[in-house]
Amino acid sequence: MKITSFILKNYRRLVDVTLVLDDKKTVLVGANNSGKTSCISALHTFLKSPDNLKIRDISKQNWKEIQNLGKKTESEFPTSEEMHERADDLAKLLPSLDIDITADVSDAYKVRDILPDLEWRGGTLSVRIAYEAVDISKLFRDFIDAKNVVSGHNAKVNLWPKDLCDYLEKGQNLSKYIRQKHYILSRKQAPNASDILQPLKSDALKKLIRVDVISEQRGLGAEDNTEQKGPYSEKQRLNKLLREYYDRILNPEDFPEEKDLKVLGQQQELEEGFTNRLNEQFKDPFEELKNMGYPGIGGNPTVEIAAKISGTDALQKSSSVRYRFDKDEEEFLPESYLGLGYQNLIYLTFRLLEFRDKWMRVGKSALIEGKLEEMIEPIHLVLLEEPEVNLHAQVQQVFVSKAYSTLRNHPNLCDKSTKIDKPDYQTQLLISTHSSHIINNIDFKDLRYFKRNNANESILMDHTFIANMSELFSKPKEALLFVRKHLKLTHCDIFFADGIIFVEGQAERLLVPEFITQNFSGLTNKYISMLEVSGAHTHKYKELVEKLGIVTLVMTDIDSVNSDKKSCAPERGVEQKSNNDTLKKWHPKKELLEDLVDLAESGHATISEGALLYIAYQKPMEVLGKEVLSRTFEDALILANFENEYFQRKAKIKEAKADFEKNGEPLSKSLYQYVQGLKKGDFAFDCLFYLADNTNNKLTPPEYMRDGLKWLETQLSPKV
Repeated sequence: MKITSFILKNYRRLVDVTLVLDDKKTVLVGANNSGKTSCISALHTFLKSPDNLKIRDISKQNWKEIQNLGKKTESEFPTSEEMHERADDLAKLLPSLDIDITADVSDAYKVRDILPDLEWRGGTLSVRIAYEAVDISKLFRDFIDAKNVVSGHNAKVNLWPKDLCDYLEKGQNLSKYIRQKHYILSRKQAPNASDILQPLKSDALKKLIRVDVISEQRGLGAEDNTEQKGPYSEKQRLNKLLREYYDRILNPEDFPEEKDLKVLGQQQELEEGFTNRLNEQFKDPFEELKNMGYPGIGGNPTVEIAAKISGTDALQKSSSVRYRFDKDEEEFLPESYLGLGYQNLIYLTFRLLEFRDKWMRVGKSALIEGKLEEMIEPIHLVLLEEPEVNLHAQVQQVFVSKAYSTLRNHPNLCDKSTKIDKPDYQTQLLISTHSSHIINNIDFKDLRYFKRNNANESILMDHTFIANMSELFSKPKEALLFVRKHLKLTHCDIFFADGIIFVEGQAERLLVPEFITQNFSGLTNKYISMLEVSGAHTHKYKELVEKLGIVTLVMTDIDSVNSDKKSCAPERGVEQKSNNDTLKKWHPKKELLEDLVDLAESGHATISEGALLYIAYQKPMEVLGKEVLSRTFEDALILANFENEYFQRKAKIKEAKADFEKNGEPLSKSLYQYVQGLKKGDFAFDCLFYLADNTNNKLTPPEYMRDGLKWLETQLSPKV
C-alpha cells in the first residue's frame, strides 16, 4: 500500500497542483518562492494539524471572492436555499486535498473504512479532505452582528471587521467556523473526475497514514516538553526561577557540608548505574549513527551518554551528551564543544530513528502513545523540510542517501540479510530542498519541479504548477542520459534558478559574469544558472528546459565550415554552413551561414514548448565602414574591442588591423587564424587579469551577447 498522489487546491500559490509521489523518496525542487515550503506546510496542516489553517493560507486570488460573499450577506441576508448555495460557493474557495492511495485486494481489511463500494478488487482509493463551514448560517449571523457594532460608530478610523476575511482572521475565528471534513471519492469516470460518495470519519486516514515532520532545527540539548506553550509561559518562568534558586542557594555540590556528602555519594552511584543502562539501551541507535559517516572517520569522536542527576531534576528533566575521543581515557568534552554540523547530523538522525521506532511501537512508545492495541499504520509519510539548513555541504549528501534506509532499518520493514524492503509497511520520504549538493545524490526521476508562473505574464495571481521529472528521466533516450551525467559532473542548480544561460566554452563562462556585473545590473539579483556546454550538445537539454519551462538564454558559436565540412573563416557567397547542432536542431533550425547571419533580431527569440528561449550567436559587425564576420566568441570579443589598447598591444592583432586598413585584407580571416592559435583558457584569464588590474579597465561584450543578456534581463524583470 502506498500514496500515489496528492491533489492540492486553494492553498497559497498552490491553486491547483498534483504532486505524484515516488514509492520511496520524492524530492521537491524549484526556485525561491515557488511553493516547496507551502507544499510541506499544506500536507502537515491537512494530515496532522488541521487547526493550523490561517486565512492567509487561502490562495490570494480567492480573498476578493470571500469578501464579496460577505458583502452580499450584508446587503441582504440569504434565505435557507441561498444559504446552501453560499456554503457551496465558500467551500469552492477554501483549501482541499485529495489523496490517492494504491492498495492490493489483500489489504481490504486495512482500507475497509475508505472503500467506495463492495465491488473494489484492488487499485486506487481516493479520499478528500476539505475545509468547509461548520454552520454557514451562524458564521454569517455573527459576522453581521460584528459589522453592525462597527456601523454604529461614526469613527474615521478602520474598525474590525472590515470584511469577511478580516473577521475570519481574528483570533480563533477561522478554526471556530471552518473545519475539516473527510469524504470518500470515486474516480471511475476519468482520471481527473471525482464524485463524492459519502462522508468519512477523520480517524480513518489516521489509521492508514502516520505523518512525521522535521521542519525546523532544535538543539540536541533542548528539552522536549510539549506542555510548555512558549518561551514566556508561566510554567517555564517558574521552572527557571526555582532552578536558579536551587543552583545558587541550595545546591549541595557548592561548598558541601557534612550533611551533603551522603546525598552526593548516593547521587554518584545512581549516575553510574543509570549511565551504564543508558549506553546499553542506546547501543543500537549509535551503531546506526555510524552508517551516516559519523563518528569514527577521520578522528571523529565516539558518542556516549552520561546521566546527570541532581536536585534540579525535580524541576527539569536533564540528560547530558558528551564525547570521548579516546576510549582508554577518562576525559570528555560536552556537546556544545563539537562542531555544529556534527550536532545537527546527530539531531536529524535521532529524529528519524524516533519516528521509525514510534511507528513500529518499539519499547514503551506504544504504552506512552496509548496505541498498544491499535494496528500499525501501513503507510509512514515523513516530511523533511530543507535539511541543508542544518547540515554542511559535505554532510548533506551522506544524510539524504542514508535517511530512507534509516527509516527502514527495522525487522518489520527490511530484511537485514538481503536489504530488501518488506511489503507490509510502506515508508515514503518527502524532502524539500534548495541544495544542489542534495540533488547531486538523487535520481532525477525522484524530482518534482515547482514552476512559478512567468513574471511577465499578466495574470490575477502568482501560481505554481508541479512538473513530474519521472516522466522525463524515465525515458532511455541518449540525450537525457547525457544531460543526467553532465549535470552530475557539474552542478544541479538548474533546478533552483530563475533563468539559465548556456555558454559555449571556458572563456564565456569566465567573462560573461563580468559582463553581467558591468552592464546588466538587473541580472545581478537574480539566481542565474550558467552551464558550459558546447553547441554540439546544448540542444540535448531541450526536453529538460521545456519540462522546467524556465527562461533560457543560449550563447553559442556560429562555427562556420566549408563544403568539405572543415573549419574556416566565415565568408559570404561561398555556401558555407554552420557546424553547430543547436542552431540546426533546436533554434532557429537553420544551417546555411548566410541564413543565420541575416536572421532578424526578432528571430532569435522563441517559445520552445512553453519555455521562453533566446539563441544568441555571432552576427555581422561593422569595422571602418566594412562588414566583418566572426566565428567564435574570442574573435567577436576582439572585434567589439578592436580599438581597445589591451588588444592593440597584441602584435598579431595590431598587424591584422594595419593590413585591413591599408591593403583591405579580410579581417575575418586574420582573426580566425589568430584565434586558432590561442589557448582559449589563457585568453580568458588574461582578459580577467586586465579587468582586475584597474577598475577603469573595461571590455565591451560582443553585440550578440549584449542582445541576449538584455533579453534575459527583460524576461526576468517583473511586469509593472
